[in-house]
Amino acid sequence: MNPANVLLAFAWAILLAVGMPTNTNAGEGHDHGAAPSAAVEQVLPVVIATSETFELVGRLHADEMSILIDRIGTNEPVMGGKLTVDFNGRSAVAEFHNDHGDYSLTDAAILKQLREAGNKALTFTLIVGNESDLLAGEMDIHDSEASATVAHGRTWIAYATWAGAAVLGLLLFAAAFQRLGAARKARLGGVA
Repeated sequence: MNPANVLLAFAWAILLAVGMPTNTNAGEGHDHGAAPSAAVEQVLPVVIATSETFELVGRLHADEMSILIDRIGTNEPVMGGKLTVDFNGRSAVAEFHNDHGDYSLTDAAILKQLREAGNKALTFTLIVGNESDLLAGEMDIHDSEASATVAHGRTWIAYATWAGAAVLGLLLFAAAFQRLGAARKARLGGVA
């Protein structure tokens, strides 16, 4: 068999294998339901503020800003202090939650302004026992289209498209190779 015909047959076999539908009918009780959706990671805006004594990390959630504070030297969490957040001329107390070990800012006016796009400068006043400290940090909020989610971005359709293009390229190559062989045969007078 001519090598060009083998290559052409192989390319057609790949094209048929890729293009064949793979749907199968499951029997009663064996339906696995809809396929799980792709994992999407929520990107939360973050503010980080440090001083010589304390480190603060705040994450902006849908209904609050959750703030964790620890000591720089020992990484020991700072529990039960009083934390005041200042932003855009407004002050609000972030309540401490014993169950989570974090401080929660729930002031609706501040949260609304923090969600708007732009660079936000925040000031935190922390009082723990006899210690007090002033921490400053910035939170950069991007447009919702740019930072709302991070996903894989490729589906099986994209991979199938590339596979189809590769198979089509192989078919074109095989057809050209076969035509060149036929032209050569005709030039030589059909001698085997």
